Amino acid sequence: MSVYDDKQLTERVDASVEKLAEVSKALAPIRAGRTSAQEVLSSVRGGLSRRTAFVCSVFVASFVSPLQAQEPKKLQGADVTSKLVEIQNYGIDKAAASDYTVDGNQRFDGFFLKADKLIFKKGSKLVFSRQALQTRRVFYVVARQIVMEDNASPGTITWEGATDNSVPNVAGQAGTGNYPGGGGQAGAQGNDGRTGESAPTLYLAVLSTPGSGPIVDLQGLVGGSGGQGQKGGSGGAGGPGDNASQDLFNCRHGAGNGGGGGAGGPGGPGGLPGRGGNGGSFTLLATPDLIAPLSSRVRVLVSGGPAGSPGSGGPGGDGGPGGPGGADARPYCQGSGSQGPSGPPGAQGAAAPADTGARRGTAGDFLVGGMSQDDFKRFLYGGN
Repeated sequence: MSVYDDKQLTERVDASVEKLAEVSKALAPIRAGRTSAQEVLSSVRGGLSRRTAFVCSVFVASFVSPLQAQEPKKLQGADVTSKLVEIQNYGIDKAAASDYTVDGNQRFDGFFLKADKLIFKKGSKLVFSRQALQTRRVFYVVARQIVMEDNASPGTITWEGATDNSVPNVAGQAGTGNYPGGGGQAGAQGNDGRTGESAPTLYLAVLSTPGSGPIVDLQGLVGGSGGQGQKGGSGGAGGPGDNASQDLFNCRHGAGNGGGGGAGGPGGPGGLPGRGGNGGSFTLLATPDLIAPLSSRVRVLVSGGPAGSPGSGGPGGDGGPGGPGGADARPYCQGSGSQGPSGPPGAQGAAAPADTGARRGTAGDFLVGGMSQDDFKRFLYGGN
């Protein structure tokens, strides 16, 4: 067993921390799907003791696990042929093709894009627009080759989701309490949030990706926020006090005070969070020898969207006004009664509970299928 003095121990800890910093920096390529955890470990293990190497391995694994792309499901040959025929039926095989460059956030209004070479500038996005989504929910990208100009910042293929999923609050206010002095009615529960939009379906057919593949983002959108609960009803007004009463010689009784106003009704509870949208379906078609490397280079995001925020509770209703005091009776009963006290306001409604995962959208699919170069030319490129 080795024994270290304070200085030696500090030096060894500092060296290990520096190595862990190298590990953290090396995680970036994993996030983009351009390398594997094993390659990262190999690059940072040099000069480490067994114990420190083990710590680094755990450190990498803890960060890499949640970043792994969804495992693809393989299509059978008949399914691939069916998909190719489906694509061909839209006339994609007869459409002209040339190079197509994606620069910045580039919206695309069509439902299929065909290119000899599909080029992505650094960090660019190919976005199927709202206009395209108004008529179709299935899109196609066909390219002989997909090229990233910066493999450290690959391009993304995604879609333009709806921007407004708000819901109106419950109209008006709950009913006022009965006269005299009745409590206001409780407010209604707020409207549930709208369901987030589900992602579309995308087919990508390609023969070559010499560097990093694109990020395919078909995640479902977040659900809408629940609506605020309705305001509680106002309390009923208090009744009047008794008027004073006198006879020919004396005051029989003085004027009474007004009755108290009714309590305001409680606000309604908040509406439930809107459900998240479902993830889309992504199908990658390539030659069999490219399926495995392409699947690892294309980072596919098809998770369901999270639920929205819970709605807040509605405000409590106002307390009812106190009733007027009774009138005096002169000359013997002088002085009117006092106005009654106002009722207390209603309690604030309860916020809806936050979602714990039950209202998250369903994850989509990542499918891969092998096709020959002849199939690519015949069904997608018109024999060229």
